Amino acid sequence: MTVSDKAYSLTHSQKTLTAALAASPASSPGDLVKTLYAEHHKKPVSSAGYLETFMGVLQHGNDTETQRLGIPPGEPTQTDLDRAAECGDFGSRPSDLFLKIYCDVLATLDTNPWAGVVSPPLLGSRGVVNLSIISVIPDIIQHHYDCIVRAESEVFLATNFWQASKSASKICDALLELSRRAMKRGKKVVVKMMYDRANLKMLMESHVIVDDAEMASDEVKLPKRSDMPGIDFELVNFHQPVFGTFHCKFMIVDRKVALLNSNNIQDRPNMEMMIHLEGPIVDSLYDTALISWFRPMRPPLPLLNTRYRPPEGGYKFGMDNEYATSRILDGRRGAELFKTLRQEAGGIHDRDLEKEGREDPASSGSLPAGVPFISGTYQTITEHLNAGAQPDTHATILYEPPASSRDEYTPHVLHTHHGECPMVLVNRAPNGNPGNAASGLHNAQDAAWLAGLKYAQRKIFIQSPTLNAVPVVGGILDAVRRGIECTLYIDVGFNDGGEALPGQGGTNEEVSKTMFAQLSDEEKEKLKLYWYTGKDQIKPINASAQKRNCHVKLMIIDDSVGIVGNGNQDTQSWYHSQEVNVMVDNPIVCQEWFDGIRRNQNTHLHELEKDGIYRDQYGNPLTDSTGVGSGFRGVVKGIQGSIARVRGKGGF
Repeated sequence: MTVSDKAYSLTHSQKTLTAALAASPASSPGDLVKTLYAEHHKKPVSSAGYLETFMGVLQHGNDTETQRLGIPPGEPTQTDLDRAAECGDFGSRPSDLFLKIYCDVLATLDTNPWAGVVSPPLLGSRGVVNLSIISVIPDIIQHHYDCIVRAESEVFLATNFWQASKSASKICDALLELSRRAMKRGKKVVVKMMYDRANLKMLMESHVIVDDAEMASDEVKLPKRSDMPGIDFELVNFHQPVFGTFHCKFMIVDRKVALLNSNNIQDRPNMEMMIHLEGPIVDSLYDTALISWFRPMRPPLPLLNTRYRPPEGGYKFGMDNEYATSRILDGRRGAELFKTLRQEAGGIHDRDLEKEGREDPASSGSLPAGVPFISGTYQTITEHLNAGAQPDTHATILYEPPASSRDEYTPHVLHTHHGECPMVLVNRAPNGNPGNAASGLHNAQDAAWLAGLKYAQRKIFIQSPTLNAVPVVGGILDAVRRGIECTLYIDVGFNDGGEALPGQGGTNEEVSKTMFAQLSDEEKEKLKLYWYTGKDQIKPINASAQKRNCHVKLMIIDDSVGIVGNGNQDTQSWYHSQEVNVMVDNPIVCQEWFDGIRRNQNTHLHELEKDGIYRDQYGNPLTDSTGVGSGFRGVVKGIQGSIARVRGKGGF
């Protein structure tokens, strides 16, 4: 696939939305987007209201142009790869696999310069992954807290759904503490926040400024602006009717660090995933944040003119990172480091060390010997997993301390020190239109996923709460038929109500049976499908029970290129929702992600049989199925599930 002159020109442009807004900070980012690459637009962008304008900017092309399902035919030549390597600020030459995928991502710019929901010169970048958290929501929210309170100038926080909850209260506490620190310094911090809570106003205007009354409502319960005198706070509620969900979940602090995560800010019994990014890739996410905001900022973000600058002395990992606290310490090594830091009296960032955690059970006798050290304290795995939203779930297997530290339950992945590696933002814009037209696939996210399936040489790993989008199911089956081993970790019963609606692709149980039915006996051996299973459970629990669910979104191709972020492998994420994901070219990071998933779950022990049905060791299928499927009953339950989702009571 040849990298077109247009894509090459766009990625080498000197213009970005961030720079344009810095030059005119009172402007609307949405208005600037309309003209920034006007010479590359195939048709004028509408200048009507916010909703129509945003749709016009982010959706170009037609079904005829995109019948290729976002992937150009053929495979890139070496010349093509060389040209693609010049279309990003990678620092070093990426791997050929990464560049092949990137070629297909670049092809989406031919129809729409904003197909990646980022200024094209910032599409390809570089950075490091200092920390990943594969855990329950409270651990991820804790790291958000630790980053927010250290902000000096600005915070941009985006979530799909905000719901009054313990998780939301923790973020509120962070904002109040940030305000207190800002007042003490005598300098306000600007905080911008986005969420998606469907509102009738969005029929006329899709980006709605949230007033004090909604902030104080029982469903939201944010602090009053008057209670945060050290913060200039502005909140936008964004949804593109009907199906264009703002599904993004990320945060940027002081243009120094970006957190990209799978969870919303609400309480759910979910295993989730978050990555902590530093490097120039932060500026790419910053640009995406501005596009998403769309409206004029009042006041503007103070660091619009300040590009990312690496920390003095280089990137810091583990407890050396300025945002690290003892809460990221797990396992025997974590416990040893915790004791050392405590003895050093002040050698740890957070000052509440003495208040944190229980004593070593081996010395105090307060807990049974062998209780693991998790998230800065001694607790059982069940206690830790129950912190999400369901305190009454019990373990069904006995905990046995692993022989090797490599097999310990350690939800915080403190990555091996590494230099900057190539990265690409692979996002998609929202599409509110009903139906699943081929043009809905013409975006960076879908192109990257499809290209990963197409160019894999050995194996593909996917973890997702749902799997039913026609392109990904077809792409997996094609890969299997080419001899590629495809390992899928999926959550049985996740959002069955919504997935059973017409046009949504079906439930995970339906899809698993359909996939195996299309393969020969030899091909079936290459498809390995597992139901998510909690670390303290002897078998999978249907997600409808709201006890042990998984909401991780990750694809790893050939153990070396990873795509992680917000997007699920379902019809909604493939065709309609706005998503933010990053593609990372680093085999060490990818291996650490996979190892973290394996040791923090029991999913790898629970493979489905080759008819697409899970049976336990005694040959018994699961008995807790929701029973939701195709037909009238499924539609009724699907509508009920969709209403629950909008109200924040369903998974998404």
